[in-house]
Amino acid sequence: MYKFSVTLIAFISFFASPSVGQSIELKIELKNYKSDTIIVGNYYGDKQIVRDTLISSDRSKFVWKEDKDVKPGMYLLLLKPMNNFAQFFVNGTETKITMNVDANELSNISFKGSAENTAFYDYLRFLKDRRPESDTLRARVARAKTANITDEKSKTTIDRLDKEVKEYQKSLLAKFPSSGFSLLLSTSNDIVIPTFTGEEKDVNIQRFKYYKSHFFDNIDLKNPSLIRTPFLHAKFDQYITKLTSQDPDSLIAAIDYLLPLVEHDSDAYRYYLADFLNKYAQMKMVGQDAIYVHMVDKYYLKGKAPWLKEDGLVKMRDNADELRPILINKIIPDITTYKQDSTPVRLHSIKSLYTVVIFWAPDCGHCKTIMPSIVKFYDDNKDKGVTVFSVCTKAGEKTATCWPGVEEKGMQKFINTADEYGRFNQKIRVKSTPKIFILDENKKILIKDISGEDIEKIFSEIYKSDQNAKMEIVK
Repeated sequence: MYKFSVTLIAFISFFASPSVGQSIELKIELKNYKSDTIIVGNYYGDKQIVRDTLISSDRSKFVWKEDKDVKPGMYLLLLKPMNNFAQFFVNGTETKITMNVDANELSNISFKGSAENTAFYDYLRFLKDRRPESDTLRARVARAKTANITDEKSKTTIDRLDKEVKEYQKSLLAKFPSSGFSLLLSTSNDIVIPTFTGEEKDVNIQRFKYYKSHFFDNIDLKNPSLIRTPFLHAKFDQYITKLTSQDPDSLIAAIDYLLPLVEHDSDAYRYYLADFLNKYAQMKMVGQDAIYVHMVDKYYLKGKAPWLKEDGLVKMRDNADELRPILINKIIPDITTYKQDSTPVRLHSIKSLYTVVIFWAPDCGHCKTIMPSIVKFYDDNKDKGVTVFSVCTKAGEKTATCWPGVEEKGMQKFINTADEYGRFNQKIRVKSTPKIFILDENKKILIKDISGEDIEKIFSEIYKSDQNAKMEIVK
């Protein structure tokens, strides 16, 4: 069951383009309904947006009427108080529709004035009628396979049923070629992968590459209903999460491939540009800030989001500028901080195969929790060329609290520094502690923003990879 939130109206007003839709008058005749309220909404990407709230004193006749800006897509009627719903299509041409609904049986819906919605529910009933037989036959085939036999009769019947469904879909696609309904039908069609020859591993790779490159073949990306159906978002999400490696470079390439597919549709383009940016701005995985920086640089700062106000662009640019110097695989900015006796230490002057940089604070609870793990990690790995360079983030008069903190947390074996003026923030912006980097001997960032508890495991993987690479060079 979907639940609507009226606060999402602000979302739709921000992202929707100023293009004008059609008028509509939808009369809703309800049976067995006890509430006096219905909510009309529509899909928008992966969200459902409140469109209108309808109230009727007799609880049986409701009217949704708008004079403009009703764009094609899949819409919903949300029934109270259970929040169950019925779906219907708006196509921009059928503007006067009557919808008969039984609140106790939402599959029992009929329409007047809408051939598309009549066909939609006929199709759902067609599938419902055939599903029990299909499920039974598939269960028989599965049992036969377990018994190492073949149930050819059931397989033949399944093929016949599948053919009937495909023929029915084909006729509906011909009848409603540019509708939201056609998107539903086309997205349910599998990609037909040709036969490849060769070793099994090579064949699987070829099949995957073909499937990925033809993933959107069955979708009319010019369809004006795109953003107001759940179908495109499901396909985009599958492409990003299932068909794309989750490393930043691969995700960047995927986003740069997907966005041009919807650039012609201002609503869809605006939605997905913001959706991708917000998703990776949260940086749920290490290194995904590179995706945020890429999107800001390539799209927002290049005028690809003209709807965004200047102050919003300035904030994005500033955020990207802070992140850009400390992206993974970049040489970390050189900073100079000071030991307790005021001896300066320049980060890039530290000679070590691996440098762990940790920004911390004496009153940081998490720093206290993870520091024993960092100390143990150093003791276990110093012989592998590991140096720990710590920077206490306290400035001004509070810098004096850093040194008792070093003693308290057992950090004496590290290169412990601070800067009463906090000048390192000009090059490496530290917004929270602890903040950890692992650098190679050239001070390239290998990994960052990792958990102190996981540092041993992560470094072991880095070290093993480096050793394997060295062995390959020797060979």
